[in-house]
Amino acid sequence: MSYIIKSNGDLKKAASDFLKSILEKGLLKGILAPKEIPSGSNVFPTFITDVSQMDGVNVFAPVMPVSVATQVSKMTRLEPFKEKVGVVIKPCDLRNFIELLKFNQIERENIIIIGTDCMGVYPVNTFNAFHKNGEDPTKRFFDKVVNGKGDDELRRACRTCKTPVPNKYADIVLGYIGGNGDLLVYSQTDEGKELLTSLGIPPAELPGDREEKIKKISEERGKYWEEVKAKTTEEVAGIDNLLKYFESCIDCHNCKDQCPICFCKECFWESPTFEFKPANFVEWGEKKGAVKMPTDTLFFHIGRMSHMTTSCNGCGFCEDACPENIELQRLFYTVGNAVQAEFDYHPGEDLEQPPPLTTFREDELQELGE
Repeated sequence: MSYIIKSNGDLKKAASDFLKSILEKGLLKGILAPKEIPSGSNVFPTFITDVSQMDGVNVFAPVMPVSVATQVSKMTRLEPFKEKVGVVIKPCDLRNFIELLKFNQIERENIIIIGTDCMGVYPVNTFNAFHKNGEDPTKRFFDKVVNGKGDDELRRACRTCKTPVPNKYADIVLGYIGGNGDLLVYSQTDEGKELLTSLGIPPAELPGDREEKIKKISEERGKYWEEVKAKTTEEVAGIDNLLKYFESCIDCHNCKDQCPICFCKECFWESPTFEFKPANFVEWGEKKGAVKMPTDTLFFHIGRMSHMTTSCNGCGFCEDACPENIELQRLFYTVGNAVQAEFDYHPGEDLEQPPPLTTFREDELQELGE
């Protein structure tokens, strides 16, 4: 079931009004949606139950300061929602959402997933700078990126993303690709169809060239990603190159804290294992002649890779959180692609496909025993 909602040149308002109508009719108890903070310099997921609080909601805001999937995990940590709520989420984060479901980190019951088209977002500081300079980041995004002109200010991770639309697990999709300025709305599940039917909007056929445009975006960005992946593989070959890649790491663990897949309640890297006595440092100094502080930064990153690369979706939250601007996403996603290929695993795409490290098969990785 699909609809075309005329936007009159204001997709932000059209999408906000659509969500508002859902709350007004009482079809959902609340909606977790991206809403501008009072200054307008950033946009955060905000759980809204009062229709009067919908002002400032911007589902297509080209910025992603935190993972929505992580926030839903926090909201359902103790129990599932008792009443139906909506969750507005971008394609890459929807795949994180599905991975967290597999690891029992989200209670899915009574959640209606409202996925959005996303051709990329700006780094938080860039989004903020546009706003401070009097430029509307959302308008810039549609003028440049959606209209096909491109924008080098987009996050580097986004410029390699091959999936600008939500996967099959979005109950409802809010889109703009191929919409010629209008809001495209369609359901992908029975629950989504039921909700849209209750709104009483006259159905309409989606534009015939939408799939063609999506395919073109995916192919162009896929080609760029292959170039980035090849460059990264060569750049980090060997322990010396890997040490160089991480040489400016300050061991803040921000990448871990913002990665949706790093959800362990007790983390090895935050444990007493890494608490040492002065004598330890003296001993290491005597052996090596010098000890770089903080210690174990490469150990941390390699260890984290071994934990989460099977589920890495390349969302880039790790890189966004790095105060030293280390290009973490391309390294972790390059390694992730290689590991996932070994197991023929596609994170976030199929709920029925168990994560590799949660299963055992006698016939896999036979070459390691030869």
